[in-house]
Amino acid sequence: MSLSLQMTIFDHDNLQIKGTFPVLVYDLQMDAISNISSTFVIVKQDKLATGDYVAIRPTDETAILYYGQTTTLDSNDASGIMTLTTNYIWNVFNGDVVIKSYAGDSYEWHIASMVTQYFGAKKILNSVSHSTATQFEISNSDGISVQNFIDYLIRGFKLRNVVIDVKGIDQGMSNGIPFYYPKIDIHQNTETWNFKNDVYTFTDWSVSDSRMLRGYANELWLVDKESTNMEKPTVLAKYWLKKDGSVVKKLDDDVLQPTQLKMYLFDKKATDNPTYDSIASTNLAGNGYNHNIQFSMPVDNNFLPFEKLKLGLQSNIYYNQKVYKSVLTSYSITSDKELVRLTFGNLRFGRKDFIGRD
Repeated sequence: MSLSLQMTIFDHDNLQIKGTFPVLVYDLQMDAISNISSTFVIVKQDKLATGDYVAIRPTDETAILYYGQTTTLDSNDASGIMTLTTNYIWNVFNGDVVIKSYAGDSYEWHIASMVTQYFGAKKILNSVSHSTATQFEISNSDGISVQNFIDYLIRGFKLRNVVIDVKGIDQGMSNGIPFYYPKIDIHQNTETWNFKNDVYTFTDWSVSDSRMLRGYANELWLVDKESTNMEKPTVLAKYWLKKDGSVVKKLDDDVLQPTQLKMYLFDKKATDNPTYDSIASTNLAGNGYNHNIQFSMPVDNNFLPFEKLKLGLQSNIYYNQKVYKSVLTSYSITSDKELVRLTFGNLRFGRKDFIGRD
């Protein structure tokens, strides 16, 4: 049988409980690089509203599997059921923030501070903590700019494997009436797991590997932003990515041909510019290869306990004599299967983040 789930619904305004209901049908999506929707079907409830929050747990368990916000409700009077479409809790961060050059010893503290500063008026964010500390550096070639905060979070995950997780539900009191809010923790996932495609637990493999394809840039030109000649721009430096992943200033036989060119517009008038080498490393080194690996496993298995399944889980994947260093970027479970579908990818781990027009 598939995993049995129950849903608790909280009023979007006062966070009081509207009820707990068994989930009849579900398509649950956890994704660290996309604000993707999940769907849940329950018996029709008249008191529910768009914007209400939902906590999903395995039946008869206390651990939170998913916490989201309802974006649409679709009721069917004939069948007496209701379909809720939801987005993960970070949907409440769908707004703009100011981005400028900045560095620190804890990216997690930085994100928690941003959440408090820009979205702290939301009652749902009564509990925001951070449990790890990752050094970081942000260089904005525009000096200061505006970016959607969800996009900023995705960028942080790709560079530092930092995720937003709901650890549980906490209770507050308002005029003698209890209300409930998620305990949000921001952290880097440091646990590592090994997977092999010859283990019978893992099935339905799909591996996409572009190491030998032109799906990425392997030649970089740093061009003066003030260049006026379209046919012959002022090139400040050139870099190439070799087959072994190193970045060099001279083209040689170890650079895959034909190359794919990427431009970076360098503002010579800006202050606190990153070095040419740093820009090249950031823009090319992460493109040494790109892979996407998917496979399925039973919810109940003897190899990877379901409770260990967390976004950002680091992994060494052994597939047909090749080793891929990956992280878990998403997973999904549906009520019509007893399987969890896992998606892994290689992400660009690094301290530095260069933002701006390129």
